[in-house]
Amino acid sequence: MQNKTAALALETDTLIHFEEGLIGFCEYKTFLLRQFMVPFRLLQCTDRLDLSFVVIDPNLVIKNYDELIPARDWTSLGSDRSNQVAFAICAIGPSGEGTAANLQAPILVDCDGMLGRQVILTDSGLSVHHPLR
Repeated sequence: MQNKTAALALETDTLIHFEEGLIGFCEYKTFLLRQFMVPFRLLQCTDRLDLSFVVIDPNLVIKNYDELIPARDWTSLGSDRSNQVAFAICAIGPSGEGTAANLQAPILVDCDGMLGRQVILTDSGLSVHHPLR
């Protein structure tokens, strides 16, 4: 689960800069992480208002999910792992049915510099469409 220090940094709407953008959306670099319906949040592009993603703390889906992410991916954001968190993009089905999380391509955020990066966990065996129940 997200650590307390990082979780406190993300309690309010927070701007996050993605140097490389998100996968498939590399031209968009700045997103606002907003409160949404618990346990979800909304990652809203600041340059294109029709572009947003529903995200969730993947540790709510798989216990100790953060440990499945290689240290090199965390280190690419900064050296203070205690202030970094992960999110998974969700696909919301009609009436909530079929809702799933992409656990294979988490979004990592360093809460010190509010920098983000999306990575692909190629050897994890995790799904891009993990059902949420």
